[in-house]
Amino acid sequence: MLAAHAREILAEQRSASEGIDLLGARLEHEERSLRLLEKRAGEVAAALERERARDREEHARLTDELERLRAADAQRTRSDIATLDSRVSLLQAAADRAAQARSLDAELVRRECVEPTVRVNAKSEVGSGTLVWSRKRAGRTRTFVLTAWHIVKDNAAGEGSPVPIEVDIYDEQSRSREERGRVVARNESLDLALLEVESERTCGAVARLPRPQELERATVFARVHAIGCPLGYSPLATSGEITSRNKELDGLTYWMVSAPTIFGNSGGGIYLSETRQLVGILSRISAYKSLIDVAVPHMGIVTPISQVYDWLDSTEFAFIHKEGVEGTTVVDASQPR
Repeated sequence: MLAAHAREILAEQRSASEGIDLLGARLEHEERSLRLLEKRAGEVAAALERERARDREEHARLTDELERLRAADAQRTRSDIATLDSRVSLLQAAADRAAQARSLDAELVRRECVEPTVRVNAKSEVGSGTLVWSRKRAGRTRTFVLTAWHIVKDNAAGEGSPVPIEVDIYDEQSRSREERGRVVARNESLDLALLEVESERTCGAVARLPRPQELERATVFARVHAIGCPLGYSPLATSGEITSRNKELDGLTYWMVSAPTIFGNSGGGIYLSETRQLVGILSRISAYKSLIDVAVPHMGIVTPISQVYDWLDSTEFAFIHKEGVEGTTVVDASQPR
């Protein structure tokens, strides 16, 4: 009984010892596994730290690049703004110069085209005229006006003595003074008349006359100013173009202009815009007949200044255009030729 019991005890001890050995082996295995896990955890932590370091470096790089781009963009923006400011300043300066040029041009047109324009108050009609010569010679003042013959014919023709013609001359403030004039030369076929104004005062503003070769500028589509006293008003300016240089009418060749003209403009001057020189005298406006005559204001019929020169050359008044053009004394204007 004792031996059997001892054997059982020994068997239990062996079994316990084997269990202890097995547990020790298991614990050792668990310890190795834990050390592996700790090593892996360390490796993962190191990898994460390296990744975070790379992220910080990339963030810093991107931040620096963004700041650089922002700075470059800001510099470009400042440069563009400076360039735009410069361009705006240049455009403003150009606009100011253009405005000054327009103002100067308007002033020149007023002084050289509008001021020489007079109103001709004739017996039957009111029309326009252009001062073409005004000087004092040998103590005598002589002033001449070109106009249309049909405006003044009732004053110069007919029975009895010629009737003086009222001529309103305007100063730089558009104030008028009334003078008396008389017809001293006429060309009925060209519808031209030359008036001499009976005044002791010279006129400061007379039309600038072109040399014959300068008329080459007066081509079709050349800009012109039409200056006259439409409907009896004080001088007014309109603008347009030469539309024809070959308008045949009653066997004569006229020019046509598109600058608006109306009754009262007849006898007024047509000026080349480029030079402000007198290049023609408005003879009439076009019209068509219905129940009444209907004016066509943009189809003015003009006697070119070359024909005016030819006519004056056939009279004693050739000095008007020769002195006006050449600036030299050709004859003594105080003495008839």
